[in-house]
Amino acid sequence: MIDPIALIELTNLKAADKLEELAQHPQIGMKPGWMDELARNKAWPIRSALASNPAISANTEVVSRISKDRSKNVRTSLASNPAIASYPEIVEKLAADENSWVHRNLALNPALVNHPEVIQKLSEDENSDVRQELALNPSLANHPEIIERLSVDEDPWVRRYLVLNPALAEFPEAIEKLATDKDLWVRQTLAENPSIPRGMTNAQPWQTQPTTEKAPVI
Repeated sequence: MIDPIALIELTNLKAADKLEELAQHPQIGMKPGWMDELARNKAWPIRSALASNPAISANTEVVSRISKDRSKNVRTSLASNPAIASYPEIVEKLAADENSWVHRNLALNPALVNHPEVIQKLSEDENSDVRQELALNPSLANHPEIIERLSVDEDPWVRRYLVLNPALAEFPEAIEKLATDKDLWVRQTLAENPSIPRGMTNAQPWQTQPTTEKAPVI
């Protein structure tokens, strides 16, 4: 990564080949004005790079501007950034975004741990892809009611991803329910999950004829 000191000459922000690198640098805030100018750059990849940088948490105006960016790619990058944890209003705004990819990236963000209302909303998202991503979020360890909801989700892929979540080990009732799931791959993946102590599940996936679908791979 380029030394930010070596980028002093880029304060006019015209060297496009270095701008993305600058936008991702952890010391981007060392010079006043850099973040703001990058957030206004016409090229969305540069704004997206900035949106993914945890260092933006120190600049409220930049975080707010990026959350309203016209490019869904930029907002999606922000939705993945753990730095938004300290901006509850931004988390809520992203959860209400019109784009499902923003919701999907937000659903995976561990920053959701202290935002139960948003987690609840995402667990009820009509797009099952969003619920699938949420099922993998380790912050669900603090939200047993969401584990319960996802363990009976109508989409088998949501349940398949849920049994991959290490947080599931803390919920024996959900494990017991998933161990008798009608879906073969749910039971099989649960039985093979190293996070689930032996004895917590009596899953016997071989008792059902296998389907032609492949188990989820992440």
